[in-house]
Amino acid sequence: MKKIIFALLIVTATSSVFGQQRLWSTVKNDNTTSGTKYVPMNNVTKEVLTFYDQYDYYFDLSGYSKKRFIEEINFGFDDWTWLDGIKESTVFAFKSNAGSGSVIIVMCISEDNVNLLLFSSDVLLYTNPQSTASYERDKFAKWFKTMLN
Repeated sequence: MKKIIFALLIVTATSSVFGQQRLWSTVKNDNTTSGTKYVPMNNVTKEVLTFYDQYDYYFDLSGYSKKRFIEEINFGFDDWTWLDGIKESTVFAFKSNAGSGSVIIVMCISEDNVNLLLFSSDVLLYTNPQSTASYERDKFAKWFKTMLN
């Protein structure tokens, strides 16, 4: 997990790299500063389902409070004000390289919590991979919507 979180932090720490890797965001005015595609909150599940359909596995890293998230992934970064500054539900999606293929990282942030989902075709990326089987797609969509509240 620390390998992926470290990759996430490297991407987010360097704004120019982050801008190149970001796929979309629910921050409306973010598009004018970074060129990132804007996705309205009511279309987020549809966008995430495209990753579900494209990759073989997803990895559930949800359920963090903001405080616990910062403690868990502390790699020496001191400035977490950007995370604490988010008070409304916000979702970011970006692509990174996991060393043996791409990984899509979906980060759902609310006033108090952080939920991460990783999509990859590399079963060894993290523990407890969940298959993106077509017969589970509707169940996944219902579960994912709970992270947007």
